Amino acid sequence: MDRNIYFRSFIIFWIIFIYFWNVWLNAIWIPNESFYAEAVREMFESGNFLDIYYNYEPRFNKPPLTYWSIALSVFIFGLNEFAIRLPIVLMALGTNFLTYLIAKRLYNSEVGFYAFVIMAVSFQFIINSRYASPEVPLAFFFTLTLYLFLKGYLDKDFKYIFFSYIALGLTILTKGYPYFFVISGIVGLYIFIEKNFSIKEIIKELKFLKIYIGIPVALIIGFSWIVYMHLKFGDYFWQVYNEETIKRAFAEESKFTDIFFYLTVILWGFLPYSLTFYYGFINSLKDIKRFSFIFSWVVVMFIIFTIAKGKIPTYFIQAHPALSIFVSYYLTNSKNDYLFKATLIIPAILITGLNIAIIYLFKLDYIYYLISLFPIIYFIRYKDLKLLPFFSILITFFIFVVSILPKVEKYRPYKEIGQKVLFVDKKIPLIIQNRFFHNLPFYAQRKVLRDFSKEQIIDYTLSEKLNSKGSIYTS
Repeated sequence: MDRNIYFRSFIIFWIIFIYFWNVWLNAIWIPNESFYAEAVREMFESGNFLDIYYNYEPRFNKPPLTYWSIALSVFIFGLNEFAIRLPIVLMALGTNFLTYLIAKRLYNSEVGFYAFVIMAVSFQFIINSRYASPEVPLAFFFTLTLYLFLKGYLDKDFKYIFFSYIALGLTILTKGYPYFFVISGIVGLYIFIEKNFSIKEIIKELKFLKIYIGIPVALIIGFSWIVYMHLKFGDYFWQVYNEETIKRAFAEESKFTDIFFYLTVILWGFLPYSLTFYYGFINSLKDIKRFSFIFSWVVVMFIIFTIAKGKIPTYFIQAHPALSIFVSYYLTNSKNDYLFKATLIIPAILITGLNIAIIYLFKLDYIYYLISLFPIIYFIRYKDLKLLPFFSILITFFIFVVSILPKVEKYRPYKEIGQKVLFVDKKIPLIIQNRFFHNLPFYAQRKVLRDFSKEQIIDYTLSEKLNSKGSIYTS
């Protein structure tokens, strides 16, 4: 028993290490992160934390909760890469913990632990935890909403149901009103399955949920910013916001192959346990009632986002807790058939081979070859397949955060470019010829004029000189 506790503590330590180590190192360079970093910088510059601006122009694309969480961190730790990413890392770990709580409540603590471990290293989730964007905050509030609902529903304690409505409002305030329908669909299908599609029983459950109280609470919280934006900016706001929601969902052309889009996303995005998930999900169809909650979670999200015309891989990250619990259940209720074992062995072998190739290509220290063989050593020692994929991909992330990230960062001197511009009066914009680097407004701390031709730069410079506004700093 003591060995088990120490071993699990060892695993949790390395998960936390992977999430935090060198998260401060790399410059902000992904466009999505640049939007959030610069918008928060401009919030502090202007003192206005309600209106969101990027490159000194209104940005209506996403609701403000991710911006506000980053702003709080910046207020405490200063304007730097660590502070900008800290809330994302904390909410990622929080999502992993909520996954544990849901699995424990549905099954037992053993399923909960493995669900935590699987969720923590799911490929698409962990890579999104290392830069500022709304995907991880959305996953956190999304999972929090469902956990609070589940606890309140199973314990028949309405205060948790009420808290779940608040969390639903925060979910909407993170990514938008479509998630009201997504979560409502998950809860609705779950209740339908639990009550054997009995209308009488379903109505009784709806009375307990007091949706006449909860839905207004969720909508008041979730739509507060939208109402404010409408009152201040009117049609200008709705034109941009609807591009991100209604048009993305319904305006794009659909193809038959869209049916397989998220099946493919799961295959790579939920590595190293994606094959095991497919195995578990297919087997769960024999006893849907046992898996009614996580089954509803996966199916509703898959249907809604497959029907939606716009397809983005990150949309399915919010299903990863349910995928993790599926896998964990089958890991802890051991299966001895060869197909189940193959779903664990094949990814572990492929990832270990990838690790060795990375070590060779990047000319890393020879010690990494020994480290990459740890999953095999672990299996030989303990004859345990369950954590074989986990250790293989944990080593991948270890190599990345400890060695590769510092090497790659040398080739991205965005911060240095921005610092060379800082001595120039901030009223003077930076002009970039024929392109645009999204992170330069953040590092140069000024407006950046993008995609200017050489002729436009000359005309703009002459115009400014005629207006006696000084010279223009160009790149």
